[in-house]
Amino acid sequence: MKQEIQLFPDIKLICGGKPDIADGNTLEISFCISGVCEYSVNGEYYYLTEKNCIIARHDERSDCHTACSSDYCGITLMIDSRYNGRAFAELLDMPDILRNMQSCGQHIFTADETVQRLFSEIYDTSAASMLRIKVLELLMLMGEKRCSVSEKNRRIRKVGSFISENLCEHYTIAQLSQLYETDQTTLKSKFRQTFGCPVYTYAKYRKMFRAAELLRDTDMKIIDIAEEVGYSNASKFSGAFRGVMGKAPKSFQMERKKARKFKKRPISTELAY
Repeated sequence: MKQEIQLFPDIKLICGGKPDIADGNTLEISFCISGVCEYSVNGEYYYLTEKNCIIARHDERSDCHTACSSDYCGITLMIDSRYNGRAFAELLDMPDILRNMQSCGQHIFTADETVQRLFSEIYDTSAASMLRIKVLELLMLMGEKRCSVSEKNRRIRKVGSFISENLCEHYTIAQLSQLYETDQTTLKSKFRQTFGCPVYTYAKYRKMFRAAELLRDTDMKIIDIAEEVGYSNASKFSGAFRGVMGKAPKSFQMERKKARKFKKRPISTELAY
C-alpha cells in the first residue's frame, strides 16, 4: 500500500508504490525492494531492480516518466533541489549534499549493507521523529556518492539507445562490442553500471515495458505485440512478460481495458435518491 509522508517542508517520503515524478526541480532517491521500475529520461531507459538505488534529477528541461511491474515495491525520497530549509543546518550541509548528488545526473548503483539497512528501517518505522533521523542519516551517506561522465559512458548510452530502437532484433555482446568499438568486458561492466542491469536483461525489460505500453494503449492483438518486440512464439512471449511485469499479457490487457472503459464513462450530474 502506497504511503506518502511530508517529513520536512522540502522532503517527502513515499513508501510502497510507484514513485511519482514531481513537477519542477526535484531530486529523487529511490530504493527497490521488489519488482522492476522503468525510468524513461529524455528518451533513455534505466531499470531500478531489487536492492538497487537510483539518484535522479528532475527539472523543467527533463522529460521523465516511470512505469513499474505489478509487484513493484520501493521507497522514494523526493527533495526540492532548491532546498532552503534550516531545520537541521547545524547537522547537515544540505546544499553541498544536493550538489554532489545532482552532479551524477541519473545514477543507479547497488545498495551496500548500510544503505539497505537504513532503507529497511525507514520502511518498517512509523514514528515521524525516528523517520526523520533515519532519513538524515541516509542523506549523509548519499551525499558521499561520487560519479563521473566519461567518453566510455557516452558510448555505452549509445548502445542502450541502439537496443531500444531495435526491439524486434537480437544482438549479441560481440556484435554490440564491434559496432561501438568497445571491448566486451568493458561493455558488460559499464552497461550494468549505467542502466542498472546487464545488456540482455535491459533488452528484455525494454521489450516487456514496450509490450505493456501497447497492451495498455492500443487494441493490438497479443500475437502482433509479441512480434513487435521480437517474439515469434506467443508462449515464450507470455512467459517473458509474466516474469518481468508480474502478470500474464492477457490479464494485464483486460485490467487496462477495464480501467480505460471506466475512465471514459460519463459521470451524471443528476443524483437519484
